[in-house]
Amino acid sequence: MRRRQAGRLGVVFALIGVVVVLVAAAGATLLFGRVELEAAGSGSPMVITVRSGESLSQLADALESEGVIKSAFWFSAYARLRGVHLHAGNYQVDSAMEASEVIDVLEGAPYCPPVSFVIPEGFTVAQIATRVAAIKGLDVTRQEYLDAVAQDSYDAPFLSIRPAGDTSLEGFLFPATYSVPDCATAHQVVQEQLDGFRSNVVPDLPSSGSQAYADVITASIVQAEGVSSSFANISSVVHNRLTIGMNLQIDAIVMYGLHQSGLAMSAADEATDTPYNSYLHPGLPPTPIDNPGLATVQAAVHPASTPYLFYVSACGQTYYSITDAVHEQQVQEYEGKPCS
Repeated sequence: MRRRQAGRLGVVFALIGVVVVLVAAAGATLLFGRVELEAAGSGSPMVITVRSGESLSQLADALESEGVIKSAFWFSAYARLRGVHLHAGNYQVDSAMEASEVIDVLEGAPYCPPVSFVIPEGFTVAQIATRVAAIKGLDVTRQEYLDAVAQDSYDAPFLSIRPAGDTSLEGFLFPATYSVPDCATAHQVVQEQLDGFRSNVVPDLPSSGSQAYADVITASIVQAEGVSSSFANISSVVHNRLTIGMNLQIDAIVMYGLHQSGLAMSAADEATDTPYNSYLHPGLPPTPIDNPGLATVQAAVHPASTPYLFYVSACGQTYYSITDAVHEQQVQEYEGKPCS
């Protein structure tokens, strides 16, 4: 009887021993696997391409060969456990990422490399649309940009300074150097510009909505008419004329209303009645006539204190006067003459 009990105990202990060995082996395997899922390096960003129809094993092999992961086997096993589904595209990964972080990237949006471009101060919406359409690497057409400006809604609370019914974004598309993903839409490009206005211009505007909009309109006029050394004085001319009820009589405003910004005004243009004809209508134009930079906004908000009512610009210089007679003399003397 005792021999039978001893035999049974031996079998039990043997089974326990096997279980212990198996558990230890499983623990060691899991521990090894965990180590194999840790970051492969200290940080080496790269863009990898997931091709249409590529299997998880094929991708894992490629990631291992590039040094992004330690083990294709353990990465594949872990990815399958998480139920990963691959989507074709480019993804930016890093050898400092653990396997879980690499998988997070693969399950997110594809990587789009940045594209940089410059929007000059004083460009109109139409001119910006042409510039954006010409940006190499950015797939946005001129019409898509114009449609986004005219039709889309944006996160831009400051647009409430516009009067009721005014939906124009002219004046609010801040000119600057931008960097956007090459897969950015026209909407995203416009939002970037509005964000630029919010961070750069809004802090300098007065709290009164109507006055703030008037200052943006004035800034756009100053931007079209002057150079940096003349901004504050030209702003003073605009303010002085508005104060005494004198028509602004500024060619750039007229030509904007005729969709011919940047061109010289003819006698026929001057006689054409549009809401932007500042020879025929008093006050500021209905909207800004371009998209001004910060310096002209500051000049509009803080004009120089002068008695000037007229100016003429020629060869990078601006000449001011108080009377029409002196102004006409300056026009005859400086306008249209060759620059030395």
